[in-house]
Amino acid sequence: MNEEQQRIWNHLREHAVGRHNAIHINDLADSLGFPPNGTNNDDVRKFIKDMVMNENLPIGTCQDGVFLFTNENEREEAARFVDRRTRASVIRTINYYIPI
Repeated sequence: MNEEQQRIWNHLREHAVGRHNAIHINDLADSLGFPPNGTNNDDVRKFIKDMVMNENLPIGTCQDGVFLFTNENEREEAARFVDRRTRASVIRTINYYIPI
């Protein structure tokens, strides 16, 4: 992960564990000081997509934003929410986030 992705990951671990704690991408971007880009902060969205697709991190999206999925129901909801079948397949193979 690059530095920006590490910051995103740390913030999600502190504030967005579980579907009920999902945060909007713009709020996440604002909290971390990312400059606005596009309608829903395209830079942060790209970082998160890369984190899921290439780092296999348990990050899901829903209508309320992004979150770390912690169980089968949350993982499946995240998989259903994405529109690309390949991304949904990756999400289904990622293990749950377990707080230490």
